[in-house]
Amino acid sequence: MMKKFDRTRVFCMIIVICTLVFAVLEFMLHRKVIFMKDDLWYITNIATGGPLKGISDVLESQTWHFMNWGGRCITHALLQFILMGGELFADIMNLVAACTLSYLICQIAGKVTWVYFCAAFISLISLNPDAMLSIFWQSGSVNYLYSSNWILLFLLLYIRQVKCPEASSLKGAFLWVIPLGLITGWSNENMGPASFAFSIIVIAYFVKFLHKKVPLWMYLGSASSLIGSILVIVAPGNFVRNAFMSDMTFFETLYDRFLSMLGAGTNFLFPTFLFLLIFLLLYLKAGNQLQPFQILLMITAVLAYGAMILSPTFPRRACFGIMVVCITLILSFLQGIHKKYAFLYTLWMWAFGMYVLLIEYTA
Repeated sequence: MMKKFDRTRVFCMIIVICTLVFAVLEFMLHRKVIFMKDDLWYITNIATGGPLKGISDVLESQTWHFMNWGGRCITHALLQFILMGGELFADIMNLVAACTLSYLICQIAGKVTWVYFCAAFISLISLNPDAMLSIFWQSGSVNYLYSSNWILLFLLLYIRQVKCPEASSLKGAFLWVIPLGLITGWSNENMGPASFAFSIIVIAYFVKFLHKKVPLWMYLGSASSLIGSILVIVAPGNFVRNAFMSDMTFFETLYDRFLSMLGAGTNFLFPTFLFLLIFLLLYLKAGNQLQPFQILLMITAVLAYGAMILSPTFPRRACFGIMVVCITLILSFLQGIHKKYAFLYTLWMWAFGMYVLLIEYTA
């Protein structure tokens, strides 16, 4: 028994050390990637072209953005504040955001240990269809890495209630569930509406299957996420931008977006879906049954994937939120099978992630 315990402890130490090396290299790559592309636009008052000086400039910029370019005002407002802090501040915040997101993934998956935290942290790079533009590019990092933090926090509240229906009501829900739901819905075109749909499905699950009273905060969170989703999709700037980018008819646009969506599933997200399928089959083969929260997360991933038909484009980085939900599912499946698979998965992700980092660093 002692030998088995010691061996497990050694494996854990190896994984933690490997992850620390991984994190150092990741931070070095953050330091190498300077502000670029859209960063150079958002670091100014985009309404006037002048430099950002404070909150008033950010508010003016995002008002213009909402009316003329797109509805992602929450993420881009945060982006402008971070850009004002400089590159070192932004790089530190990026690493912090990756760590907090990894912790939230473990919380939802149901197991917070060093091995699972390391697996989540490394997978954000290894399974990422476009790590450079969703994590290392500052504009992409805030739009996807940062926003996934408050999206998963929103999902965690509902999943907590699904796992423990008798759990006590959230304290002070009126003060923070509404703004959390609002910024979750207002995050981006796929994960925002998918999060709203997730909350509605959970409420329906309580009513139809559990026959329990739905806590008031769940209605409030759902309503505020709906408002946020509407704002991010129907922003006048989306239509202005779409007209600027394309002169296709409505049906041509719909067909083009449908093809982009299929391309994302068969190309960008293929490795993630493959690992998800492998561990799902192992999980079921081990005699486990899918838990309600796992089924809900699967539905959320499908909805987030389908919701991208509402977006003018489907770049690789837009798959980030779907990937995060899939990583959460993978870690939840790993708990139901032999623990050696958790070690093997983490080491495989580490090897591939190191390859990705080294390729990006030497590019």
